[in-house]
Amino acid sequence: MAFKFPAPIADIQVPPPSDRYQPVFEIPLHRGRIVRLLTWTATWLLFMHAVLWIWHHQVSEVAWYFLQLFDVNEEHNLPTWFSGFNLLVAMAILGTILLEKRRLEDPQARRWAILFLGFCWLSIDEIAGLHETINSIVEPSWAWGGLLIAAVLGLYFLPFLRSLPRHTFIQFFTAGAVFVGGAVIMELVGEPLDSDSLAYAMSTLVEEGMEMFGIILFVKAQLAYLMGGKPEGTLSLRTH
Repeated sequence: MAFKFPAPIADIQVPPPSDRYQPVFEIPLHRGRIVRLLTWTATWLLFMHAVLWIWHHQVSEVAWYFLQLFDVNEEHNLPTWFSGFNLLVAMAILGTILLEKRRLEDPQARRWAILFLGFCWLSIDEIAGLHETINSIVEPSWAWGGLLIAAVLGLYFLPFLRSLPRHTFIQFFTAGAVFVGGAVIMELVGEPLDSDSLAYAMSTLVEEGMEMFGIILFVKAQLAYLMGGKPEGTLSLRTH
């Protein structure tokens, strides 16, 4: 079955705003710089995690505060701050797209809104560690429930994904697969491992790395969609 993919937001022709919708201020957007900043930050944090844990197990014991500061499996440290920030960036772009979709009365605005609320939840969970709390009070891993939820949401959002331009569809699907693969599949892979072992530290490296880069791929895809594939653009905020 063939699907017709519409044009991205930036290619949609809309009438110019009236005088009472003049920009309050404009935010320059450079897609490449944003993605590179997120990519290099994630890479550096993952590199520090790997180096410290390999040194700790293979060379000499590393002080706890250094391990905790860069351990991607710990809370309240640099990787947690970055992951929360990464999700907030994705959420902010989703909010921008949602506002535009509502203004254009797009029939898919509802699913954009649900996606936006989903990322609100993910950002809260990243900072507050809600799924870790669930794991501490429920015997089966939360990842089994997460796998079921991911499958249900995938089916629900399938019509939404089909409504997107083809390249955006592929990018969104890839980003989602990478993120879910890290958050759910790698969680199950690492669960039976000894939490003090190097193997476990490396499994959490892969898990959190896939989550980070899944979100970065999603941010990149959103920016390309919002900016019509152009490398640079300006986001104008207007009064009502």
